Parts: sequence; C-alpha cells; structure tokens
Amino acid sequence: MGEMLTQFPEMTKKEIIAQAEQNALQMMDDGHLDEFETIASVERLKAYVESYSKSIRKMIDQVPEKEYKKSNVVFSMRNTGDRLDYMQDDIYEKLSNQLKERADLLKVAYKSSDAIYDADGVQVPKVGIKTHGGEVLTIKF
Repeated sequence: MGEMLTQFPEMTKKEIIAQAEQNALQMMDDGHLDEFETIASVERLKAYVESYSKSIRKMIDQVPEKEYKKSNVVFSMRNTGDRLDYMQDDIYEKLSNQLKERADLLKVAYKSSDAIYDADGVQVPKVGIKTHGGEVLTIKF
C-alpha cells in the first residue's frame, strides 16, 4: 500500500476531486459497482489513508524551508496559537453556565404545548428553528 501512495499522480486537489467524481459516476452508470459495497470499501481505505498520513506527520517536526515544495505540494509549519482558558475567570464561567441553562430552558419551552416560566416568573419565549436538520448517511465499521 505504501508504494501505491508514493506513486499517486501529481494532480492538484481540484483535479483529484473532479477525477474521483467522474470515476464514481462512470462506474455506477456502467453498473460495475454496488454503491453500498463500494462506499464500505472507500470508507475503510479512507480510514487507512488518514491513519497513514497521521503517522507520517508525526515524523515531521520541521520543514527545510519556510515553504517547502515537493511533488506539487507546499509544506509549511504554522503555530496554531494559544487558546485561553476562559473558564478560569469566575464571571465568564458563571455567564457560560447561565447561557447553557437558558438554552436548556428554551428547548423545554419549544417542546412544550404550555407556557413555560423562568425562575423570575418571566415567560420563556418559543424560539424558532435556526436551521432544519437533514438526513445524512452514517457509516460504522
């Protein structure tokens, strides 16, 4: 498998996406593939490739230049930046918890056919849906 990965054509990301879409449509149209067997195999291959890539990335702790180019790919190192721990601030933590509690109350009000009131006796409004959920194919193996 490793040999195949190193011999992959030097295509751009757009070219790879277009080629994959074209190949998938052609193979399905020709009736050569069962879509469920194919996606099962592709998901296994994707898990393998992602794990393979992650393992190789762990071996790279620096690049030879600021932007190192090899096989039509640009490699560079970047600092992801520090993330502050806002929860160490008592006021932030209190406000964050209040927001979570309010969200829970709004969910109850939305689902209830009766009026819901908060601890201060104020009626909780029924908020609308921001985005509707959709069906997605899930795959587990």
